[in-house]
Amino acid sequence: MIYRIINHKDISIYIWHIVETAAELSSLLSINKELALAGIDENLKLKLWHNTHFLSTRILLFNYAGLQTPLLKNEYGKPSNSQKQVSISHSNNYAAIIVSDKVHAAIDLERIDDRILRVQHKFIHEEEKFFPETSNVIYTTLIWSAKETLYKFYSANEVIFKDELRVHPFNFEDKGKFKADILKSAGILSIDIQYFIFDNYVLTWCKQ
Repeated sequence: MIYRIINHKDISIYIWHIVETAAELSSLLSINKELALAGIDENLKLKLWHNTHFLSTRILLFNYAGLQTPLLKNEYGKPSNSQKQVSISHSNNYAAIIVSDKVHAAIDLERIDDRILRVQHKFIHEEEKFFPETSNVIYTTLIWSAKETLYKFYSANEVIFKDELRVHPFNFEDKGKFKADILKSAGILSIDIQYFIFDNYVLTWCKQ
């Protein structure tokens, strides 16, 4: 079921709470089935038509955001559409999309789970260890989500999460924004990361 729709200047965000079965979701999407499956390998179509993450994001794209042309992917796996800029994310029981016909945008959705602490050394730079120990999980999840958003936004080459994506220090609130940089040989691209917390999930997005 639709959880929230956010219209924010040049972008729109749609969030779906997945409480339906795959059969129920495919029924909701049936009117746009041809669009949803366009360009997908025949061997994958049946599998995807029973995948709740795929179905829920396509319901958001075609039933809610109003896309009328197929969703394609570039060589780096970034989704593209002839009508709008599109970014997609899903985690456990939620799915989210961001769309815009004016700006480049990206989104990421992550469930807050302390298992992320086991791998934080792989993506947290020394300069990003600015958070209090008592808030380790939420800050770590936010930084990971922000870097996923940055990666989707850049989506032009390989990026080293730990060294080439850098989050500036910020004070955590239930929603807000902070600065982050993409550090590549061509220079530094500074981005505002917007975020909010809901139902034990983190949602981050950016636009430019």
